[in-house]
Amino acid sequence: MNKKTIKTDLICPECGNVFPIMRKQNKQKKTFHRKWLFCPICKKETNHIEAKELDLLLEQISLKEDYQRTEDEKKVYVLRKRSD
Repeated sequence: MNKKTIKTDLICPECGNVFPIMRKQNKQKKTFHRKWLFCPICKKETNHIEAKELDLLLEQISLKEDYQRTEDEKKVYVLRKRSD
């Protein structure tokens, strides 16, 4: 049986660096799930933010007014804009 995997991005909350990982389809986590990982850019362990389909997520967040965004959405949006 073929196990399908899906690409998910993990964003470092310190520097905004994106780490792509592959997760099995039946083991997917929700958007904004947190995962502790070592960031080679920051040189420390940080609580990375999970974002599926990052480009689509950023587009959806940008269409919202600032007061409508959740704290996680604000953090992801600011981190990605800062690292671009």
